[in-house]
Amino acid sequence: MSVNIGLIGLGMIGRDHLQRFKQVINNANVTAICDINSGVANALAQEYNVTPFYDAIEMINSELVDAVFICSIGPVHKEQILAAIKAGKPVFCEKPLTPTAIDAREIIEAEVSYGKRLLQLGFMRRFDPGYQALKQSIGTGELGEILLMHCAHRNPSVPESYTLEMAINDSATHEIDIIHYLLNENIVSVRVDKPRKKTSRALGHLQDPLIVIFETESGVRIDDELFVNCHYGYDIRCEVIGENAIASLTEQALTVTRSANGVGRHIAQSCMERFATAYDREVQNFVDRVKSGSGMTGPSSWDGYLVALVCDAGIASLNDGLKHDVTIPARPALYQPLSES
Repeated sequence: MSVNIGLIGLGMIGRDHLQRFKQVINNANVTAICDINSGVANALAQEYNVTPFYDAIEMINSELVDAVFICSIGPVHKEQILAAIKAGKPVFCEKPLTPTAIDAREIIEAEVSYGKRLLQLGFMRRFDPGYQALKQSIGTGELGEILLMHCAHRNPSVPESYTLEMAINDSATHEIDIIHYLLNENIVSVRVDKPRKKTSRALGHLQDPLIVIFETESGVRIDDELFVNCHYGYDIRCEVIGENAIASLTEQALTVTRSANGVGRHIAQSCMERFATAYDREVQNFVDRVKSGSGMTGPSSWDGYLVALVCDAGIASLNDGLKHDVTIPARPALYQPLSES
């Protein structure tokens, strides 16, 4: 039997996932969709032959839905996740888990009280072949002791609604999680540096680019370049510096053209293009786990909580320019061992 999916949020990523369920994912059908914009919900419901809802909690509790897929904005995630947990329904949630660690902690407590992992969080990079190969290189020990990491998160542009805080809460979140995933240790301090010069393409309310400095428990130092108006493409980079060798992400050019003018490479223009394979894999993983009934794997609520703790420290540093420590509480037994994809 197929898993009946109820999808909340019909913006860019929600529509991308809706199409993915239709064309790529096995053993799942979207039976219900929800958006506060009734016109959007009705139009897409007719196109995909599904039932429209305009209230997320009503859809979550509907008998039409076996599992919940959240693509709504971060501030409403907590209410929707808690409703899914209360209903005992598996839930996939796009990042962030919640905008703050305090809200994320409520989800941890609810899931622990339920006694079973119900949530998979949308940190899709863990399912990317390049990052998985990078993790394997680290795991074999061939790099030796890890000393440094260099990361870059570049977008061609961002809309006027993009705030300075979103550079931490929406962009750097992926690097924060992938550091944890690759190195299998926590981030214990954050400092955000604002270069004196900024790109002329940045709107007046933004400082772009930014440099974020992280340090892990063992002392690995990571610099993360956040350049969200780089103009040329969606370019994600990660280089791991070990005592014996250096490893970095595989080539990200999607196509290579050879002509009389030389060699040209097409660079992805969005996260959906760059990480298409990773998105496919993470969604299929969620469906497979729901269908088997064996419990969630992949990024967990605890992983989202850890990211929220680091983001809170990052926002504080964004405001005062100082290094801020990150205090990690004891991890509940439900989330042992560290979550893997």
